[in-house]
Amino acid sequence: LMKTASTDTSVTISWDPPEPSDGYTSVTYTINHGVLNTTGEVRTTENTETGINRLEPGIPYYVTVTAVTTGGNGKEEDLIFFTNEKAPIRAVDASTFETVWSGNSLTISWEPLTLHEARGFPVYYIYLSTSSGPVDREVEPTANTTKSSIIIDGLDSSHPYIAAV
Repeated sequence: LMKTASTDTSVTISWDPPEPSDGYTSVTYTINHGVLNTTGEVRTTENTETGINRLEPGIPYYVTVTAVTTGGNGKEEDLIFFTNEKAPIRAVDASTFETVWSGNSLTISWEPLTLHEARGFPVYYIYLSTSSGPVDREVEPTANTTKSSIIIDGLDSSHPYIAAV
């Protein structure tokens, strides 16, 4: 199940048909779609592609496709998607940012953005530098994660660091 095309207000979803088995004579697909975490709209098709229209940009949506054959229902396939991803509505809230040292490891944690706030799937970049200049590292991305915390090993805890998410 994959998103094959999208605009700000529509998306095209496609999938592979089930493998022929036990001589089923027909196949239709039940498609359930809507805003993430809500009850959606259900429809059927005989095609392996469908367009979903009247969507809003920057909102997380889901689609579930189930093959229905004369031999029974197939496995549900799920996809969470956005129409066209945009710049986030807000940055990570600095008041939720926390750092904890343990030996030569620094744990950085923060409150993650919701999918709606991120207006797409969030990827966090962690920047690390020293407060007095490049003693250990220049300011550069040191990690890329979709989690809300990261542990950075191999640092010198006697140096002051500046971290940003």
